[in-house]
Parts: sequence; structure tokens; C-alpha cells
Amino acid sequence: MKKYLQALGMTALVVMFTSAVFAADMEVSGSFKASFGATQYLDFVEGGRGSDSDFDATREMGLLFEFIANEHLKGVLSFQIGEGSTGGYFGSTDALVGGEEDGDKIIELDNLYIDFIVPGTALNFKVGSQGAVFADAVYGSNLMYEVPPGVALSMPFSDLGTFQAAWFRMTDLRDDSPDDLDDLADLFYVEAPLKLDRLIVTPYGAYATIGETVIQDGGANHWRYAYFDYPGFLQGAFDDITDLEGSLAVDSVDAYYGGLKLVLNYEPILIQSTATYGSMSWKTMTRDVDIEGFFADLVIDYQLSFMTPELFGLWGSGPDADDKDLDLMPPLIGGPTYTSSFFGGSRFNDNMFDSHDTTYSVGLWAVGFKLKDIRFGDRFTNEFQIMYAEGTAEDTIFQAPGDILLNEDESFIELNLNSEYEIMKGFLAATEFGYIIFDEDSDYDESNGAVENFWKAAFALEYYF
Repeated sequence: MKKYLQALGMTALVVMFTSAVFAADMEVSGSFKASFGATQYLDFVEGGRGSDSDFDATREMGLLFEFIANEHLKGVLSFQIGEGSTGGYFGSTDALVGGEEDGDKIIELDNLYIDFIVPGTALNFKVGSQGAVFADAVYGSNLMYEVPPGVALSMPFSDLGTFQAAWFRMTDLRDDSPDDLDDLADLFYVEAPLKLDRLIVTPYGAYATIGETVIQDGGANHWRYAYFDYPGFLQGAFDDITDLEGSLAVDSVDAYYGGLKLVLNYEPILIQSTATYGSMSWKTMTRDVDIEGFFADLVIDYQLSFMTPELFGLWGSGPDADDKDLDLMPPLIGGPTYTSSFFGGSRFNDNMFDSHDTTYSVGLWAVGFKLKDIRFGDRFTNEFQIMYAEGTAEDTIFQAPGDILLNEDESFIELNLNSEYEIMKGFLAATEFGYIIFDEDSDYDESNGAVENFWKAAFALEYYF
């Protein structure tokens, strides 16, 4: 009898647990990926990475769960398993965002947030780790292209517009010193999209504060937070900033941004454009520096039934060698996706290729052309990309191909062909081929390494659901 009651009690607990778990409707989507690729790395210098080329094989599963309680409340969870090379190493720049990971784990948490609409209103809160779409660039963002913890809210203020605001904790190193606010980095963002017939106008503003420990992190280890690494970012140009022994930031860094995004949908033409001004106050032991400049882009699509031609252009101000301040729009944790080789628009970037997306879109100008969604039947689609880019920094600085920024005497042409074939519903094969022809600075000393072009070839099988 006692065993029967124990079994009955366990059954009741299982029923209660099951009822609790499935009290909400659950929607699951995701994919399994197996990828293979070879690349010549993007530093454009022969032997710069220790080998001329690299072949890699990766495996990855991504899952997205939505736990829907009702029309007002749901929880969202997404993560990736197995992202990385054959050896299981991540190597992704977002490994330290929010202090969630050590950079060498094979499980990456992305979204983990509560989505809540206040009953009787249209006020929406999202609380937790989440991605966000910023208005500072058409493709990707120079400010934030990761998934840190934060709070975002949106509220329509009329039939024409919506007010949106967010706070994100970009980095938190307080495990070592819980009372030290210099271990934190935060971003505050506001925008107000206004819909005027076919035109959407979105003014926005942002403020970031970055603690000094986040930047210097014990001196030599500052590179772990590469997205705030202005000493390394400006290496080869301004010695009194990049001197890691004597000129690391002694105060927290503040940055301000303001801009406008325009979207005009006049079918079959779609025009998108952004303009941004950014200013960062950088205080070192030797001098105070203002890093400030502009960024703008323009994308025009002509939507046809069998393909979409696209013209795009972008421009970011570049620094002069003799200025005490730097003419540069200061990026944060960005990742533009204009193309699939130089920029981070590849489906393989997170786990195979080292795109130059840590360059962001600043310090260069570029024009490009794409043929998107080229269809051959119902299952086979292709995209062709070509882009010409040239630096905007003065030609006496950043003369090495491996520098993050380009100068006025450096340029490149990028070609990409990306294809996708649906083998059956839920199962596809994808390929990417890319080539970049790099034209080095005429004063570059090739004894530091012969200049070479970039190439890549990749193949993936993906089961998605």
C-alpha cells in the first residue's frame, strides 16, 4: 500500500510538472548545419596568419523557442550548439558581450527574454538578452550587432509613429570587483519612426558609457574586448594613444550618436538611407582626444519577379595624420553586412571565416551592385555581388594591408557568388565563393610580407524546421 501511495504521489508530481511545463503554447524552430570551407585570410599579407590558406569543417545546431502564455505574454529563448571549427573553438567576437561566455565554449546563448504587452495598452516591454535593430545603417549596425542583456520598450504615440527606447549592458566584468563601476559598459538608445504614406522617417539618438577597466583590462589583455580597443584600432597612426604602457584611458569613455534613417517604398522601387554623426571623448595620460565623424549609406532595390537588382553606396569619414582629434565615426559593437566577404554578410562568418566586420563601415567609401534572388525554377536561387572600396584616412597612415582601416592610397574590388538549392522541403545546400583584389599603398614595405588577394569557397548542408 505504501509503495502504491508513493507511486501515486510521483505520478501526481509528474502530472503537475507536465501541466506547468506545457501551460504555455510552445513554438520551436531551428536548423542543423554541416559546413565545409577553405579560405585565404583577410589580412591580405602572405603568411600573416601562419599559413597561406585554411580548410575547416564545422557543425552547428540553432534552436529558437517561443513560450506563448497569451496575446500579452511570451518568453523567447534561442541558442546555438557546436558553432566553431573542427576542434570546437568559438572565436566569435560576441563571446564576452554581457559576460555570458569565456570564448571557448561550444554552447552560445543568444536570446533569453520576456516579451510583455501591458493589457489595455500597446506598451510593449522586452526584458532580458535580446537583439535589436538600430537605425544607423541599412545593413547591420556600427553601434550594436550582438545580443546583450537589456530592457527595450515601444509605445505608439499616434497613428503615424512609435516611440522606442532601450538600455543594454554591453559588458559586465564585475565578478572580479563587484563595486567597481569601471568594469561596466552600457548603451542607451531611443528612436521614433514616423510613417508618412510611403515614407518612414526614423530619427534616433544613442549614448554609451564604457568603464576604463573594460578598455585596458590589465594592459596587455585589452584586446579581449576588441570592440572597445581604440588603442589597437588606431595602431600605426597616433602613437600617444596607442602606447599601451603610457597612454591607456585613465577615465571612462563617453560616446554620443545622432542620426536619421529614411525608407521609401514606391513599388517596385525600395530606397533606404541613413546618416549618422558620432562623437567619443577619449582621455589618456598624455592628452584628451575627441573621436568624431560621419557615416552615411544609400541602398536602392528594384524588385522584379525573378530577381532584385540593387545599387548601394556608403561613406565614412577618415582621420588625418596631423590632427589632434580623429575624424572617425566611433563604432561600438558593430557588424555591417553589406557584402559576404569583406563585411559580415556571410552565412558562414560566425563559425568559419574571419570577415573584416570588426572594421565596421567607417574610414572608407564604397559603391556596389548586387543581383539578389536570381531564380532558376522554384528551388535554385543565387546572389551576385560586386563592390569597389577605398579608404578615407590620409595616405601617410594605416599603410599596412593588415591595418584595420584603409587609407586613400589603398583600395580593393570584391566579388561574391552565393547560391542556395532546396533539395527538398526543409533541406537545402548552400555555396559561397568570394574573391577580393587588394591594391596596396604605394609606400607599403613588402619586406613586412608580400601582399596577396583574398579568396574563399564554402559549402553547407542545412536541415531547417
